[in-house]
Amino acid sequence: MKTFIDTSPFIYLVENNPEFVEKVRNFILDAVNSEHELVTSVITVMEFGVMPERKGQQELILQFENFLQLLGISVEEIDQQVARTAYKLRAKYDFLKGMDALQMSVAIEKNCDQFLTNDKKLSRVSEVQIVLVEDL
Repeated sequence: MKTFIDTSPFIYLVENNPEFVEKVRNFILDAVNSEHELVTSVITVMEFGVMPERKGQQELILQFENFLQLLGISVEEIDQQVARTAYKLRAKYDFLKGMDALQMSVAIEKNCDQFLTNDKKLSRVSEVQIVLVEDL
């Protein structure tokens, strides 16, 4: 099993979100213990870093990057093929924003079975199985 993890689940972990932190933690621990492959992208790194950078909390960024490395979560780049898949997704799904299309495209191009997010509108994308944190 190969799962792409969107930005929001990581934010829930770091912010210790009372509604979602346990669900995300358990999902990731189960995946790691089952030797499932976990993937994210450079978009996640960018999106995650915005608030800590604004607040001068560079230690959170370092903790996040160490967390990714410790768990062996691969951080995938955006290349031309991912960009092509993204524009095709945006053409098909008019609600899809650019960054979301890129995230979904990485999941598709890296042959992920699942896409973990909490963005309900992404459930309308059929190219990869969407798993909502709230449903865990």
